[in-house]
Amino acid sequence: MKIDFASQNQNLTIGQLNTIVKNLGGEDGALKFLRGELVVQPAPEFLIRVDRSVKPTYPDLVRKVMHPELELAGPAEYNLVTVEQWLHDDQKRGSVFGNTIYKNLQKGDNLATCLNLQDGLAIQAKSIAVFRKLFAGKAVFLWGSVVRDRFGDLYVPHLCEDGDGVVMYWYWLDYSFGSRDPALRFSK
Repeated sequence: MKIDFASQNQNLTIGQLNTIVKNLGGEDGALKFLRGELVVQPAPEFLIRVDRSVKPTYPDLVRKVMHPELELAGPAEYNLVTVEQWLHDDQKRGSVFGNTIYKNLQKGDNLATCLNLQDGLAIQAKSIAVFRKLFAGKAVFLWGSVVRDRFGDLYVPHLCEDGDGVVMYWYWLDYSFGSRDPALRFSK
């Protein structure tokens, strides 16, 4: 018997690994999966489809889209389970102002990996049950769509639970962001 297993978080048990092999169709299915001959599809409830050919409609508060090059950016289809919930280092320890997060994300291509308003609208269209499974009790931020209002203030859209629905609000970057306020980002 060969045991050679390494997991990033070391949380899988032998029983869970056995169940994975069984669900793939036993040893033959597992070997096909490893050779790329068997592909596991995401659960339909977590499949997000976004029409990247049409620019989103912004609320009246918006006077300027800060990164128009990101309005149509991102994949047309993706598995929401694979989206990273990223926190600034200061958020992990407490809180940080939104302007600090924004400046950090503007370095390199970090902002381009963030989900945007279109992604948020597609996620919002999913059920509250889907949102709760992945983001229960959190406000998730869409930093690919930072905007400036008529007074010159910067805002970022975010999704959160409100009763039996998922709502989108715009959060002022002069406010504090805590550990329950992750940025949604595509894996690099």
